[in-house]
Amino acid sequence: MGVYRQLINALDKDNRPEEAHNFWMKKIGTDLHSVPWDLCTLMISIYYRSNMLERLVKLFKGLQSYDRKPPDKLVVQKVADAYEMLGLLEEKNRVLEKYNYLFTEKRWGNLKKSKKGSQKKVEKSVERNQTETYNEESNTVSVQMSSSSQSRTMDDARVTPSTQQNQKIDLIETVHRMIRS
Repeated sequence: MGVYRQLINALDKDNRPEEAHNFWMKKIGTDLHSVPWDLCTLMISIYYRSNMLERLVKLFKGLQSYDRKPPDKLVVQKVADAYEMLGLLEEKNRVLEKYNYLFTEKRWGNLKKSKKGSQKKVEKSVERNQTETYNEESNTVSVQMSSSSQSRTMDDARVTPSTQQNQKIDLIETVHRMIRS
C-alpha cells in the first residue's frame, strides 16, 4: 500500500484528482475492509479539496458498511461539511452525533494516570538502591543511596523531596517498632 499511497499523493500534488480517483477505484476502492485508514483519509482529503463531494460521501458510506470507525475528528468534519454542501443536513447531524466522542475525548487519555505510574516506578527504584544504617547512640536512622542511582534519581524531576522524606519517615517508624518489640 506504500507505493499506492505515493502514487495517489503524487497525483494529488500534480493536481490530477480525477486520475487519483480512477486509480483508487481500479486498485484499492474495491476492498475497503482492509485498506489502511491513512490511505482512506488521503482519498477523503483529495475528494474534499477537489469538490468531489458525492464520491467522498460514497467512500465514507462504504467504510461505514464495514463498520470502520474514523480515526480522528478531521475525517468526520470533512464528511459533515460535504453532507452540508450537498444539502443533506439530516445526514450531517447523524454523522456528527454518531462520532461525537471524537470531538469530546482527549486523544491520549488521562495523563495523570501515566504520571502516577511512572512515579511509582521511580519510587521502587529508589527503594532498591538505598542502604539503611541505624545509629544506636543517637537513636537515628540514616538512608544512603548508591551513587549511580542517586545521580539518576536526583536528576529525575518526578522524585520530589516530599517523596524522599515520606520514605525516610516510614523507615524511621519501622525501626522504632522493631526497637520496641
